[in-house]
Amino acid sequence: MQIDNNTKRQKLEYTGILPIGKSSIEAVIKSGYYVDKTKHAETLFKEEATVFLSRPRRFGKSLFVSTLEEIANGNKELFQDCYIYNKTNYDWKKYPVIRLDFSRLVNETPENLKESIQRSLQRTAIKYGIEAKILASREALKKNSSKKENDSFQEYCIDLVDNLITLEGYEPKVVVLVDEYDAPFINQPNPVIKEDNLIIVRNFLTIIKSLSGDNKIKLEFITGVSAYSFKECQSGPNNLKDITLSPRYSNIAGYREKEDLLQEGSPYYKRIKELAEEKELDPETIVSYMRSKYNGYKFATPKNTVAVYNPWSTLRFLEEGILNNYWYNSGTPTFLTKRVDDSYFDIDFSQSIITTEYKLTSPKENELSMVGKMFQSGYLTIDKYEPPLNQGELPSDTKPLLVKFPNDEVRESFKDSLYEELNETVKSKGKTSEDNLINALVAVDIDGFMSTLESSFSSIPYFFFLQEQNKNEAFYHSVLHAFLRGAKLNPESEKCSNLGRIDIVINSIPNITYLFELKHGQDAHTAIEQTQNTKYIQQYIRQNKDIVVIGINFDSDKRNFNDYECKYYDSKGNEILDRDAFLDCITKRKNGSNRNTRRHA
Repeated sequence: MQIDNNTKRQKLEYTGILPIGKSSIEAVIKSGYYVDKTKHAETLFKEEATVFLSRPRRFGKSLFVSTLEEIANGNKELFQDCYIYNKTNYDWKKYPVIRLDFSRLVNETPENLKESIQRSLQRTAIKYGIEAKILASREALKKNSSKKENDSFQEYCIDLVDNLITLEGYEPKVVVLVDEYDAPFINQPNPVIKEDNLIIVRNFLTIIKSLSGDNKIKLEFITGVSAYSFKECQSGPNNLKDITLSPRYSNIAGYREKEDLLQEGSPYYKRIKELAEEKELDPETIVSYMRSKYNGYKFATPKNTVAVYNPWSTLRFLEEGILNNYWYNSGTPTFLTKRVDDSYFDIDFSQSIITTEYKLTSPKENELSMVGKMFQSGYLTIDKYEPPLNQGELPSDTKPLLVKFPNDEVRESFKDSLYEELNETVKSKGKTSEDNLINALVAVDIDGFMSTLESSFSSIPYFFFLQEQNKNEAFYHSVLHAFLRGAKLNPESEKCSNLGRIDIVINSIPNITYLFELKHGQDAHTAIEQTQNTKYIQQYIRQNKDIVVIGINFDSDKRNFNDYECKYYDSKGNEILDRDAFLDCITKRKNGSNRNTRRHA
């Protein structure tokens, strides 16, 4: 942004300090280094948008959220030299704001997350002086209702909005700003907590959708890494328009070279000239270094899309004057490394990679390709359609598209560090669950085995469980068999005896035979009783192997097992009361077998 001697902006005090790490629009404007994005903000307010935006980390998403908040607050004078102030007829009406940064919420457990959302909403109520009014109305409702829903964060959100739209001095609509909406689940290592947290976030966004349908929301702006968690919904928060690859918003974050960095009189260009003088180079040389290292990001497919610079690396370079890989070194790409899969080995990174726009932003998590994951993480960017569009041909999200590394920083970082990290991750990832299952059965660690099993079931996309034909024992039986077979445990299903069929038998573990009896919608004890009544162990005694019987009950609401129980037997069919005694039994039998072997040798 240009600052001259005659501007009204002299009313503001400028620090002249590069706004590194600042996400407050007021702090960035007062630094003098603000790149004006208010044209996009004015459009969103005018259209009363409900939108989602994805950009890589440290790319200015939170700064834009702060911009929207200050505009909603009616802070007109802060934007004296901005587009929205000078080139539009924006009315500067004040709107109450609900702003949540989900990356700051406590999310170790689903209950933590619910409580943290409610506390954030309560802070908003306190800020606008309506907390006491909300509490009083909720207490009155409790006296006339025994429903627990009155205590939920969803109900509190409804009460909050209903009170905010009646505030004196504000317009009767609310601006909702949610930053990093996917933080509670996208990097959550525990699949059960991940799924529960995802549902909680969806429930929150669904309430906002409902309030928007009631004409109570002026603007809903959501940011995050990936849109899959609401795109794959048939209901819920499927009202959000994804503007991530919209040509209209291609430069909503990041710096353009000509329009932003090289604008005559701008603090950026002044700093570039200072660096050139310090390094005894001309400014054009400094810019060429910056361009190769930090420019190159494109967030739309039209060939006239202007590439943007990584703002974090640009600011750090202008501060230090050293061509370091600042963005890569500022954080681990957890979203990418935790989702690497075997398709990674099929990618030729020595050239542009062919894909489609749809694959870059797939609406389903399990369909998001490695290329899509790398794009959403900021390690690949749009190059061009291949083949190019013909004259008169319209673009489409299914047409072949080339993506590539955006610049030297990303290319070098990938080659020197990330490539090796991804290689190691993909090699070890496939072995982890397999080894955990095998090791747990060898060690007779039933709790550990069931914990790994629980994680495996939780990794299945939730929509598979919603189909009526999958809400039965047969579905869970087949999935369990597939997991055990994938771990190379050689399971046998529906093993017949003279009194019935044993659901699953594993006879591939040294010294131990495992029998599984499965139930659905009952309990594990019923499963164990069935194995005792039908004497399933009879055909496995006197095989010089001890026996473990595991009863498991599956629950459709939990989409996992909810109960398990086990019994231990020695090789002659005698019940052993606990695991420690069972392990002693195995050791004694193995030692006896070894003595017999030596005696016959």
